[in-house]
Amino acid sequence: MRGWAAGLAVVAVLGTTSVVLAYEVQSPKLAVMQDTELLQLRAKLAERDAQVQRLQQKVAQLEDAEHLEEAERLGVLKAVAQSGLPERQQKRLAVAIVREAKLNGVDPMLVVAIIRCESSFNNYAVSHVGAMGLMQVMPDTGKWLAERAGWRLGRSTNLFDSELNVQLGTAYIAELIARFGSVDKALVAYNAGPGLARKILAKPDVKKRFMAGYPKKVVGEFRKLKSKQESELTLRAEKATDGSKS
Repeated sequence: MRGWAAGLAVVAVLGTTSVVLAYEVQSPKLAVMQDTELLQLRAKLAERDAQVQRLQQKVAQLEDAEHLEEAERLGVLKAVAQSGLPERQQKRLAVAIVREAKLNGVDPMLVVAIIRCESSFNNYAVSHVGAMGLMQVMPDTGKWLAERAGWRLGRSTNLFDSELNVQLGTAYIAELIARFGSVDKALVAYNAGPGLARKILAKPDVKKRFMAGYPKKVVGEFRKLKSKQESELTLRAEKATDGSKS
């Protein structure tokens, strides 16, 4: 019995050894096959990623074309054209204003009014307190807004990028309108900072004096822009009506 059992044990060991040896002989081929399949899968994934990226670029181009058309219809492009910026930059800026205003639920002409009053369309404007770019965004505010949106601003000089500045500045004024309840009060906070704005708004005399400054200037500019916009839209509608009658 013992000899028979021992024989089985030897056969089992030899069988296992032969399987191991066979695997060791075949494993380089399997490894090559696996590597080839892996490379093919990676190539397919890379091609799919490239296709997705091309589609995203196409969608972005179509959206930009739509925003540019809207910018022209609303008079944003015409308002930006008065900046003296190069024509290509005018279009990019107008598209950014309409896109970010729509995204944040803000009137695009309010964004134009803020830019006019803050920097007069100077991409590289820097205030005495360090606010930067078209909408005069403070670096710390820009970093906070970027982080809240899930990305990093990086160096402060990135605020000189017109489209990025409009993205952050528009998000900020929308945040302040929601927080303070009105455009006038939000402009106090935009100019003085939220903390100081609460103190200003809490004191009637100080509030009255402050409201007569920056907020009044921006709101006045905004109303001028809206008046022109409404006149032009009415004129276009009348021309369209006359054209359909004829």
